[in-house]
Amino acid sequence: MPAEHMAVRPNIGVQHPTTVAPSQRIHWIDIAKGIGIILVSFGHIRNGDGQSVWLPALDTPINIIYLFHMPLFFFLGGLTFSSRRQFPDFLKVKAKTLLIPYYIFSLYFIAKPIAVLLIPSLGASMQANHDYSNIGLQLYDVLINGSGLWFLWAYFIGELVAYPLDRWFTTKYQYLVSGFLLIAVSILFGKCLPGVTLPFQIVSGVEVAGFILLGIACKQTLQTFTNRGLIWVLFIIVLAAFLAIAFPALSFSTKPWDVLISALAMFLGIAAGVLLSMAIMKNAVLEYIGRHSLSFYVVNAITLNIGKIVFFKLLHIDGTQANIAMQWVYGILLTIFCLGLLALEDIIIRALIPWSLGIKRQKRLQKETDAI
Repeated sequence: MPAEHMAVRPNIGVQHPTTVAPSQRIHWIDIAKGIGIILVSFGHIRNGDGQSVWLPALDTPINIIYLFHMPLFFFLGGLTFSSRRQFPDFLKVKAKTLLIPYYIFSLYFIAKPIAVLLIPSLGASMQANHDYSNIGLQLYDVLINGSGLWFLWAYFIGELVAYPLDRWFTTKYQYLVSGFLLIAVSILFGKCLPGVTLPFQIVSGVEVAGFILLGIACKQTLQTFTNRGLIWVLFIIVLAAFLAIAFPALSFSTKPWDVLISALAMFLGIAAGVLLSMAIMKNAVLEYIGRHSLSFYVVNAITLNIGKIVFFKLLHIDGTQANIAMQWVYGILLTIFCLGLLALEDIIIRALIPWSLGIKRQKRLQKETDAI
């Protein structure tokens, strides 16, 4: 959920000024973030353990979305990344806009197991097939491992890693090689040591840094894409290539070839998301969601849980017995319903507790200018 402005940076390799340069609004980046938030919301139709208990026919489509939707945000972060601030100021801004929201809104992930333990029927109603008996472990996972709103801690670590590299690097080659290397290290760590969890999402943060560097390297090239017709053609080609290898990429095998296929699908998915956003160019709804991506993200999980209770408990919709087409209809309607709730929650958060997003209270609701 990178910022909605792309810093003007004429050439990789120029000396970084010590003050923050003016930024130029790039509408398609907001659109890309908006698309990403919609994909996140659709993915959260599954329960917290990644099980499609409500709409089982959507399990494979959600798995395909999960191949690339968060790396898309990481890559967009490179397009808007700037190391022009002095490090103390940089650190202060990132902590304010990433860590404060993490610890405020991750309270839900602490309250949830406590509520399930106190009211066992609540866990059954949400079909949360998770063992919440060890509260100490739940607290450690959320407060130290960063497993609540994990993206925020990972993004914070990623930007800290990218900061010195961006100030040291002078050529696009350095960004590309280092970016791919960091991503490879993160993927290999996860595949080779699946049982090892480092605190504060460090492994994911290394991956984020890799995508940020790739985004920086691609920034100038993407600015030359102005022919919408050509962009649409490229999008269709890349989308077809992505879909062709997406299903083989879902094997989740640790074999080298399967890992490469999965990585290729990830990069093609990112490229398709970027090209689609550039081709759309302007869309008020997607831009609004993209500008407010932080608030839409931090309450996304709880909002989708509320939506699932409304649809499947209060309205008694039985998605498990519906055909594939109707499950898609239910999934899309549920996503739209929850996006409406998220928009309302965004207004409330900004009006009552804007500090929780790292922004100041203003007479008029402030547009998001944070780092995600």
